[in-house]
Amino acid sequence: MSHTFSSEIHKYDAFLSFRGEDTRRTFVSHLYNALIQGRIDVFKDDERLETGKSISDELPKAIEESKFAIVIFSESYASSKWCLDELAHIIKCRKELDQIVIPIFYNVDPSDVRHQTQTFAESFSQHEEKYKDDIEKIQRWRDAFAESGKISGYHLQNYKDEADCIKKVVDNLMSSLHIKSDDDDDAGDRGMDAESPILIDEGKMSFSRDKKTGKKCFMIAARGLDIEWSNTPDYWEWLPHSDSRFGEVAKLKWVCWLDIRGKIETRRLSKRTKYVAYLVFKLEDKFHGLETVNAVVRFVDSMSVKEAEQRASVVHFAGQGSRETLPFKRADGWMELKMGDFFNDAGEDGDVDARLMETQRLEAKGGLIIQGVEFRPEGSRSGVSRSGVPPRMKKRRILLLLCLIVLVLFALIQVLLYMALLDERINREN
Repeated sequence: MSHTFSSEIHKYDAFLSFRGEDTRRTFVSHLYNALIQGRIDVFKDDERLETGKSISDELPKAIEESKFAIVIFSESYASSKWCLDELAHIIKCRKELDQIVIPIFYNVDPSDVRHQTQTFAESFSQHEEKYKDDIEKIQRWRDAFAESGKISGYHLQNYKDEADCIKKVVDNLMSSLHIKSDDDDDAGDRGMDAESPILIDEGKMSFSRDKKTGKKCFMIAARGLDIEWSNTPDYWEWLPHSDSRFGEVAKLKWVCWLDIRGKIETRRLSKRTKYVAYLVFKLEDKFHGLETVNAVVRFVDSMSVKEAEQRASVVHFAGQGSRETLPFKRADGWMELKMGDFFNDAGEDGDVDARLMETQRLEAKGGLIIQGVEFRPEGSRSGVSRSGVPPRMKKRRILLLLCLIVLVLFALIQVLLYMALLDERINREN
């Protein structure tokens, strides 16, 4: 069963805040690699900032879009204006967005952070001299430091070495995100999978994670799609469906012009992942005009509508074709038809548009029931049974098999009758 989920799905699991000259090539490098290996989607400034974009514009946005903020306090952390601005914004997000802050005290004492003493006192003294006309900024920095020092975190001196500390940080973060380690039976499960999606965006989209990899899966409900003529009752009907995760499905009564589009922001998807878009549907027994349609997936900012239409490939709701172009039955009872695929690199390619259409043969089409368009990582089956046979084709095959059986039985009876008559004739002659 689906559950309503009002919170925003975060773009990143964690944001790393650190003083580069102290830790970038040592502790932070090892921590970052461990987080990535733990399937934690983390923002690190030199890994994610787009060339040509202002750091002052990009970092606050990345902080706001992260569920956790990991702050590595080192000896010269307070000497950096950038670090102090980051920290102040992180504490603001902690108060306003319930962001979880994880401080790591790297060769510094939490009390020095709390009271801005030792090396931090010297750094703040220099800032007060430089920004003496902006006392409010200095106070924001001091308040952020004071509050951070009160948060329970990881003090490096309490661990046998850096590796031990990093392991504890990553293990606890994986546990908080419900990511199981590779030693667990269900590696990658974040507490939800394709069979237990949650509803977001006012029930017009569902979110889940692939059970094997932990990568994000989304399905746009029929109500969230752009379906041509969908608001015309003579052409499309909106109704509840007991097998749907959404409140309504779209039932095609009849149209000549079929055009269905589903659009999603790449920033919501897992990074460095190849995705496949599927139409999730059912066919009525008397469907018609849907045997062959065209499908295409494009980056909206990179490919025009006209170019996409020229590149569209042929797919089949029924009939014959290559395996890639035929529908498959899912474990939830619905069918799915591949519309296309794409590679989501850093999630900064804007919108992806998946489109299915039949606008050339202007003949009547009907009998299609749409639950939505699903975007999920390649290789993720989402409970799909690879039977690949639509219900109507199954019925035809069953009827054909029954007819064949009847014919064989009829032929066998004829042979037996002939043999009986032949045997009786021989007995008479004798």
